[in-house]
Amino acid sequence: MGKTLTLATTPLEYAILPKHEKDEIPDRLAIMLFQEENEYQVFDYLAANEELRKKAAKPVDADCRVKMCEWCYQVVDFCKFRRETVGIGMSYLDRYLCTETGKNALGDRKEYQLVAMTCLYIAIKLHEPLEMETSLLADLSRGCYTEMEFANMEKKILEAVQWRVSGPTPLAFVLHFLTFLPDTLNAGVEEAIWDYARYQTELAIAEHAFVKLKPSIVGMAALLNAMEGMDTILLPERVQERFVRTVVKYTSMDIREVDKAQTRLSNMLINLLSEEHAKKYEKLVDEDSDEEVDLSDEEEEDYEEPMRPVSPVSVTRKKSFH
Repeated sequence: MGKTLTLATTPLEYAILPKHEKDEIPDRLAIMLFQEENEYQVFDYLAANEELRKKAAKPVDADCRVKMCEWCYQVVDFCKFRRETVGIGMSYLDRYLCTETGKNALGDRKEYQLVAMTCLYIAIKLHEPLEMETSLLADLSRGCYTEMEFANMEKKILEAVQWRVSGPTPLAFVLHFLTFLPDTLNAGVEEAIWDYARYQTELAIAEHAFVKLKPSIVGMAALLNAMEGMDTILLPERVQERFVRTVVKYTSMDIREVDKAQTRLSNMLINLLSEEHAKKYEKLVDEDSDEEVDLSDEEEEDYEEPMRPVSPVSVTRKKSFH
């Protein structure tokens, strides 16, 4: 019998998210949309670098992303960080791999693993009240990488992405779009919509097929799936329709792209109901797993040492500057 995947609410995470005044939202969305169209735009780097990957003995593939996301979620769950921090780190990873400097990691799983771990480290450093020391990363890699390798990779990544580390994520768009719901909506309904949409964005972040989609499209698709799953007594259809019109008004979003993303997300959720497909994603939502992560093919013997689950040591509180 496979594990049953459940969606647990996260009131703590919901409560600590910043609240924005409604009159600020259009301007904030305009900036976020500009970012995703320009400096933070990414493409399907696996397809674009097919020739490079063919020459490698063990090239990076879509499953490598799933495994690294599993590991990242285990780390943030243990440390009680926000799960959105994984999405931020993976956005750094995607943009780095779209650069000339970063694409070489697609032919080397060990380097890819180093890049992904370092991206999470950067995201935690910038967006969490606690930070991990590089000594912890070295320990988690079970000696695969040194502290100096993480420090050097951090500098390499930041230079490659031109120190742009404040791009929008699908979940950030979800949060902003939610403000277009009527104030009269029951708070519990809004929180349920948020949590179900968040769950879908986490699955999307782990799936390479969503890399080339704009965060706004993924966020809106997750949100509409969540809303359509609500009882119409709690969330009337007229409210949903007005919500969509409002979002389109402020974003000029192509709803056809959203429909396609919705279908893809829905198919992922349906696949999770089958034991065979659930195994691919189960550690993304199972916080009790203590299995180690390994990017190597199971049938090969010459693989890198797997990484340990996170330990509580070397997680330190950031200094406050007044």
